[in-house]
Order: sequence, then structure tokens, then C-alpha cells
Amino acid sequence: MPYKSNLNNVLSALEKAKKDALTTIGAFVKAEAQLRAPVGKKEDGDIDPGRLRRNIDFKVHDDNNGVDVGATNAVVNKKREPYAAWVEKGTSKMPAQPFLEPSVMDNLGKIEEIAGQKIKVNMGGK
Repeated sequence: MPYKSNLNNVLSALEKAKKDALTTIGAFVKAEAQLRAPVGKKEDGDIDPGRLRRNIDFKVHDDNNGVDVGATNAVVNKKREPYAAWVEKGTSKMPAQPFLEPSVMDNLGKIEEIAGQKIKVNMGGK
């Protein structure tokens, strides 16, 4: 019986597994960050309470080697300046209210579980 390479099928399945894993991880971290993002109050001068939370999104890298989760540039304060980083890290006048980093760091086990499951399923496991 002649040798038949399955290398291309294996590589294709790995790429699909990576994309599926990154997409699922991105959606998971996005949801976690949205739950943790603070929501301002209109009476405190917030021009659009909840805008930060609504503008958290994710994007899988084109090469399928990573995923970015963050707030889009649409998130601005009344001076029309992006403020997601100020909320996450704080300023000299405002304490930090981290919502992105803890969404990842507090869920590393779950993220690893998602990646492992997607690889297993795409490689023919159950």
C-alpha cells in the first residue's frame, strides 16, 4: 500500500482549531469585561452611561495567532478623548477600575480549558 500523507489535513484542522479557540476565547473575555466594566451615572456628568461597556469588543488576528479584546475608539469622554485606558489604569485624580486585565487573569484556567476543548474537537476527539 502506498504512503499517503495527511499532513495538509492535520495542518488545516489545527488552523481551524486555533481560529475556533481564539474566537471563543475572545467572546468569553469580552463578556467578562462587559460584566466588570463600570457604568457611570448621568448625574455625575457621564454623557452616555454604559458606552464603555457597550463598546468592548474583540478581534482575532488575521494570522490566527492571537486575539485582542478592548474598548473601541468610539469610547470617549465629554472632551471627545478615549478614556478606556484611564478607567482601567486610573489617573492622578481617579483610582483604577480594572475590567480588562482581570477578565483574562481571573479566568486563565477557563481560557486554557476552552483552547484545549477546541483543539480536541477539531482534531477528531470528543
